[in-house]
Amino acid sequence: MFGTQWYFRLGNLGFNLVLLNFLWILFSASGLFILGIFPATAALFAVIRLIIMETDSGSIIKLFWNKFKTEFLASNVIGYLMLLIGLLLYVDFKVLHHIKQNTLYMALMSLTMVIILVYLLSLLYVFPVFVHYDLKLWQYPKFALIPAIARPLRTLIMAITLTGILFVYMKLPVLMLLFGISLISFILMKFAYLSFSKKAVE
Repeated sequence: MFGTQWYFRLGNLGFNLVLLNFLWILFSASGLFILGIFPATAALFAVIRLIIMETDSGSIIKLFWNKFKTEFLASNVIGYLMLLIGLLLYVDFKVLHHIKQNTLYMALMSLTMVIILVYLLSLLYVFPVFVHYDLKLWQYPKFALIPAIARPLRTLIMAITLTGILFVYMKLPVLMLLFGISLISFILMKFAYLSFSKKAVE
């Protein structure tokens, strides 16, 4: 049909991503970023998930607002938990540099680097898992590792794609202003959704 031709679908997707990027900035700022950034991110991923699933849920603005409200507390808990873990790993990494470089240093540094890698992998999936599954709060970081480990090639392609997008943003800042976080979230959610079980709660 006329409305399903690829260029109309691509144009509609582009418009939605620009709108979602604007909404993410607006709602993040509404919570002075400290309390707004994680609920806005959760709402962003939730709406993008529905776009990927081609679910017609009405107004994007209304849907974004509803998700922002309903996930406000839980998303802040998850977001700041992941931020705290990241800060602890950063401090641990810096402290290790003050240890004499011997066998103990090499062992601790190797272990820390592995943990940091695991943490970074979980970051890729934590919000897609958060909006896709209904779990206890403490389960989300753990379950975010499952698709990363179970689908290593897909995770690698995801990381390469994100690196490419960031490179394009650096060369063409106007695209970052237009699409910013929404395009990055779309890539993360798209790859994550392909990795999720078809039996997942939708």
